[in-house]
Amino acid sequence: MGDCKIKFVEVMKKKKYEVIISSEAEKELNDSKEYYNKEKENLGNEFVNAIDSTIQRIVENPEQFSKTRNQIRKAVVNRFPFNIFFAVQDLIINILIA
Repeated sequence: MGDCKIKFVEVMKKKKYEVIISSEAEKELNDSKEYYNKEKENLGNEFVNAIDSTIQRIVENPEQFSKTRNQIRKAVVNRFPFNIFFAVQDLIINILIA
């Protein structure tokens, strides 16, 4: 019985966020994908997968990432020299700079 209560609390804590990617961040992501695909076949697609995984981590728990200044947080992308800077306001995650 105690386990059910814990699981219920965990489900209640999960929030559903809307993710908005700024036009500047989207351009930078697309440019980086093209660059990586020119460097090595399919590397750009691997980059996109790494970005998607990082955004998923952000959505699952945005507070796990440290604040850089004001309300801006930074998530490090695995395997690539890339950071995602974002802000959370209510249930909206704004990807500002990638």
